[in-house]
Amino acid sequence: MSPDTTTRFFRSTGAATFSQAWRVGVTFLTTFFLMRHVSEGAWGIFEWTVTIFMVFGALRDLGLLYHLIRLKPRPYGNVLAVELSWGALLALGTFFGAGQIAQGFQGAGPDVAPVIRAFSLFLFLEGLSSVPRIYFDAELRVGRTVLPEIIRNLIYALTSIALAYQGYGVWSMVVGLLAGMAYYTVHLWIRAWPTIPLTFQRGETWNLIRPSLPLAMIWFLAILARHIDPLILGGLDFDKETVGLYTRSYYFAFLVTVTLVPAITRVLYPALVEYSDNPEKLAEAYRLATLLVLTLEAPVAAFLFVNPDTFFQIFGARWVAGAGFLRVLSLAPLVDPFSRLGGEILKVHHRDRLWIASLVLTLATFVVAGLFLIGRFGAIGMAWANYLPLGGMLMAWGIYKIAPAPFVRLVRDIGLIYFAPVLPFLAAWLSAGDRPWLRFSFSIVAALLTTAFYWWRFGGSFVTFFRGRAATDAALVAPALDRLD
Repeated sequence: MSPDTTTRFFRSTGAATFSQAWRVGVTFLTTFFLMRHVSEGAWGIFEWTVTIFMVFGALRDLGLLYHLIRLKPRPYGNVLAVELSWGALLALGTFFGAGQIAQGFQGAGPDVAPVIRAFSLFLFLEGLSSVPRIYFDAELRVGRTVLPEIIRNLIYALTSIALAYQGYGVWSMVVGLLAGMAYYTVHLWIRAWPTIPLTFQRGETWNLIRPSLPLAMIWFLAILARHIDPLILGGLDFDKETVGLYTRSYYFAFLVTVTLVPAITRVLYPALVEYSDNPEKLAEAYRLATLLVLTLEAPVAAFLFVNPDTFFQIFGARWVAGAGFLRVLSLAPLVDPFSRLGGEILKVHHRDRLWIASLVLTLATFVVAGLFLIGRFGAIGMAWANYLPLGGMLMAWGIYKIAPAPFVRLVRDIGLIYFAPVLPFLAAWLSAGDRPWLRFSFSIVAALLTTAFYWWRFGGSFVTFFRGRAATDAALVAPALDRLD
């Protein structure tokens, strides 16, 4: 394990986090406008279709993007050939099969099939962009992707806002997504073309795909476990307005998870591969990455739990109907802290079967419990089912077996992270009484106080990890603060 790995990990983590922070900021402002101009039903169609194509994206990539990181040399040419051939075939299949796919959301009426056809182009473009993106990720040069991602997000924001203002509903978001992805694909290839080694190993494509299939299964199951809710609600013939209210609530409840975790995993896994010969460094990287996610998730969860109605009023009075979903879902991200990034350790140790078993158990629990609770309590039963990710216990056991001492330390840290917001948010709740906007304001103060406590308690660990205890390590890391790659 070279000291340069820590430097590149630090730089790539900073670049990925900056990119995601920018994306969250732009997306949040865009969402604020769109939720005021696009109906709940349009959001329901859009979110349901996005989930469907996340599943198709996993089928398209066949796990190659993750398996590629474990290889040296990396045959990017073979992966590009798969994306061009299999990706195009799958995109055509979704285009011509849109009518059959749309039957999974009968409560939305005839508006779904045209949106699915448009998303088939997105499926193909996303596959093409994944090759240069994984090249930069694998080399821990994530900074090279930041500018394309920034411009893509701006294109989506400006296009969708302009079209929504003109009254195009769900199509404002669909067209914005396609325009942004088209630009992103071209820009990434321009940046990667001078250096990416498009090595094509003739006759080796299947030999490349075969060992990647367990990773494909993992990604497929992970997407379903994370996003099964709208598919179940749509399949049970709930109307598009209910699905829209639910998915918007889910989006805000899991906002930190769905934005920060991908930014971390895209650099954490390559770094863990590099650290594989240093178990102490590997375990510490996982622990710190998990702490980073949870120290953001915990105050956000507390804030949304205390202020669901007031929070939704910001986006328009009609969204307050989803406050019940939001209050239940707000604490759900905290139930399974180990599965956020635990799979990255299992991948490094080739414990793919354990990860698959964990995901199957969680998915099965969500489906069975979701169907049962929906039958008893209606759509909100699906929200309660999110408190039963039983596969997380299997994941935790697997991580403990790999690194017992660091795991125990992480458990203690998580207990402190979860306890820290209780007193400040309880004070905000009690002191504000029946004045919701005052409670909202006090909750912001509570969140800031909680975050300050986290930095006081854990900030030194991050500084020590990235700067190192020795002066030589500090000298290597310090220049990373001055620029992005």
